[in-house]
Amino acid sequence: MESFHQPQLGEAVSAQESAFRYTEPAPTDEVMMEQLEYLLLHSRSGRHQWCAECARLENISRHLLSPFG
Repeated sequence: MESFHQPQLGEAVSAQESAFRYTEPAPTDEVMMEQLEYLLLHSRSGRHQWCAECARLENISRHLLSPFG
């Protein structure tokens, strides 16, 4: 297995090296909350009729609220 050189601050990095840099994925709960917030703000803006984003929010709401129905 190849080891990757971690560049120091100010050190030049080739395009090939930067293409292989690994970034940790964002925590799932944070991504889900950001998406939900985005969809809620979108739906409350009032500028949209029924669109794909509104349909996503409706679908998510149905799933989240189903235990209480």
